[in-house]
Amino acid sequence: MNKTRTAAVSALFIAFSFVALPLASADNKNPNSPSQTEVNKDFKSAIEKFKQDQKTFSEAVKAYEAARRAINKAFKESVDKALSDAKSLSAPGQTQLQKRQSAVAKQSAVIAATAIRDAAIEALGPPPVPPSPPAKAPRMEKSKKPQTGISPSPASN
Repeated sequence: MNKTRTAAVSALFIAFSFVALPLASADNKNPNSPSQTEVNKDFKSAIEKFKQDQKTFSEAVKAYEAARRAINKAFKESVDKALSDAKSLSAPGQTQLQKRQSAVAKQSAVIAATAIRDAAIEALGPPPVPPSPPAKAPRMEKSKKPQTGISPSPASN
């Protein structure tokens, strides 16, 4: 009976030591890690900066689109002018050569307007890039009440 009691006690001691080790190591927090309030403040400031960047991006997009609209409007006007000029030059009874010259003039004007538009858009540069939102604040584990029943004790042999 004494052997079974010592075996049971030693088995319980070993089992509790395996359970107590993870519990003891779970409380070890990195003293250099920022507190939850510091993380929240940093995240809030990042969110404010993101909101300001969003406003700046929105204004930049509006300016970019306005410039694109102006370029496209000038392109449309020049193409319309080329088409109207070609219509006004065409008259009934034109020879085939005159019709071809008129078509070539119209095509040249459209090609020139397209080249001007493409160069202006290229000079405008790439469209604004939207800002990326800040990473979500990491969740800190809430501190649990310390367990009072189990405490790690050193094994002495």
